[in-house]
Amino acid sequence: ALLAVAPVAASAVSTVNAASVTSATQLGKVPTLANGDAVNVKPNVSLNTVHGSIKAAISVSFDATFNGTTATSNFKPGYSNIQLFHGSKEITNLQDVHYLTAGSTYHVVMSHVGLNFGSQNANKEITLTMPEGDFFQLASNNTVTNSRTIKLDQNGTVTLNQVAINVTAKDFANPAVVAWYDRETNVNVTSGNITLDAGKMNVAQFVAAAENKYVARNNAGDKHNSQSSTISYSNNIKEALKAMNIDIDANGWFVAPKSFTFEMTASANNNDASAKLPITVTVPNGKDVTLATVPSQSKTIMHNAYFYDKDAKRVGTDKVTRYNTVTVAMNTTKLANGISYYEVIENGKATGKYINADNIDGTKRT
Repeated sequence: ALLAVAPVAASAVSTVNAASVTSATQLGKVPTLANGDAVNVKPNVSLNTVHGSIKAAISVSFDATFNGTTATSNFKPGYSNIQLFHGSKEITNLQDVHYLTAGSTYHVVMSHVGLNFGSQNANKEITLTMPEGDFFQLASNNTVTNSRTIKLDQNGTVTLNQVAINVTAKDFANPAVVAWYDRETNVNVTSGNITLDAGKMNVAQFVAAAENKYVARNNAGDKHNSQSSTISYSNNIKEALKAMNIDIDANGWFVAPKSFTFEMTASANNNDASAKLPITVTVPNGKDVTLATVPSQSKTIMHNAYFYDKDAKRVGTDKVTRYNTVTVAMNTTKLANGISYYEVIENGKATGKYINADNIDGTKRT
């Protein structure tokens, strides 16, 4: 059983419904590519569960990113379809996606997904790469893969015969929020502190100490009404230490300063609620650290630019508009995607936010 997919747009993707697709809209602009260029393709899938009068809905779009520029793809008009599975069971009625399954993984299989890179990229050979765990198959090749060199047609497009994606169902009607608690007192906290002995220390020690003292719960209104969800934790310890010019080796070891602050973030998998907890670390006999000013320079933005994190993922929707100035590091840094970026410097400190170097060093538009 197939669910028809409506065309997608950059700002508002359409919801799956039973209507056939009669048109599709291409939004976004892909730069001119060279033969051999690698393009990262990221599926954006949202699956919202049934909850009371709220109906289940699924929406899909695809972002193709190259050299800091992102464009949203469309599905091939007329016969783009979706199959949805929960475990080995096929879901033929979207309204069977119940809120009690929020947080669990569904498997989405899409057919005939069209990626339009624009006529400027006609007949180019490029490498398409999808995130780990997602796969695609070409009509001309039965092999399922997450990365393949393909040739665009005379219009700069390619059709993926099949795309397989995992998506976590969310209950966005669930009012539960994530809150932090002291494990010993069970009191709700908005900030924390830990004390550790000095010496050569490991990032993992700080994380363990924080998680042993504080816990996050997904609550609906109060701490006694805990929801059934899985909480995942992340932190910015490495970035906080880097801002203090503390070197961390490949295994996470470093010489601890007397004091620093980092953030723990807790996220619920059932409704995307999250909460941050700033934690101040005190190391009585740690080393004294004088915060050095990071060398920086003023640069002019030549093309509107978004901010990216250390993994080359866009941070929020804020952007720096062209012909304005920005303070950045003296040299560029290559991030995980192999592209060069300038790190943004604020008040003499590295921020962990990056701007594509091409948007700074590029040619002024006339």
